[in-house]
Amino acid sequence: MLIGQSTLSAETGYHPIPLDLVIPSRSMGVAFYLKDEGYEGAPYRLYRGADYRFVDADLAKLREDGVSKLYVSVSEHHQFQDHLRENLSDVLNDESVGVRARFSSLNEVTRSVLSDAFSRRDDDETVRITNDLARNTVSLICRDDVVSKELCSVLYHDYYTFTHSANVSFYCVMLAKQLGANEEDLHAIATGGLLHDLGKLEVSEKLLLKPGKLTDSEFRVVKRHPTIGFAKLCEREDLSFGQLMMVYQHHERLDGSGYPVGCIDGEIHDWARICAVVDVFEALSSNRPYRSQMSMSDVFSIMDRQSGSGFDEEMLRCWKAIIYKK
Repeated sequence: MLIGQSTLSAETGYHPIPLDLVIPSRSMGVAFYLKDEGYEGAPYRLYRGADYRFVDADLAKLREDGVSKLYVSVSEHHQFQDHLRENLSDVLNDESVGVRARFSSLNEVTRSVLSDAFSRRDDDETVRITNDLARNTVSLICRDDVVSKELCSVLYHDYYTFTHSANVSFYCVMLAKQLGANEEDLHAIATGGLLHDLGKLEVSEKLLLKPGKLTDSEFRVVKRHPTIGFAKLCEREDLSFGQLMMVYQHHERLDGSGYPVGCIDGEIHDWARICAVVDVFEALSSNRPYRSQMSMSDVFSIMDRQSGSGFDEEMLRCWKAIIYKK
């Protein structure tokens, strides 16, 4: 399923694990394997057993050898995911763990939890879970020692709805923080980002995965997802107007060329404007069924053409500064 599919390769029987997810001095409870690209017989060989506790020197040596990821078996992947979820709070609060590694754990758990919630189609559970995830997101991104570009480098860039939603949420918080939003609003914005594409869960995977250009009738179906998402959430008392507008208006454009209503300028909520900028950025800079991810120069070349007409000029300029900041 699109909404719940992982990056697991069923053909190999092993799941890639970025090194940033391997925390020194902590037993992960699963065996790790290395992949030998040049060996066709059995390219996955045991690197460390389940009870082994990594030390900094292990990871340093792997990186020195050009290794960026290890692998776990299919049978142990869920156990690895459970370990990450159960220990996320400890990892996020452990000052001996680098910020990049902590964010990698948060990203992995966010994608996993969001995937499960989307698959179950339980809106109550999804809203509750996104609130918890948003709290961790804001707490980490608001740290003084956070470098946004470093955080962006650990994100996945596939076309699954849960990955896109997680990335958009992270990006929304980064942009809103730079624009001066307070912590309470940042939490609400993070939740809104996670929920912004909820309506896509009711759109056929055949359309969302179509490798070629959509027909006019197919595009009309896809364009209904903001309205569907809004209808699913609009009567809830635990979501604010701004959050609902992130769901409903993230495809609106300042000049009225967007959808579902064709709102213009001041009719579009500020949080929806933030979401619109990073939503398009995330889509263009990630892999899609019909194309590979674009370079940053190509992404911003496209977006710049809509600055002030489609996207809020100040927000787009601020987002570019975040992405290009050294």
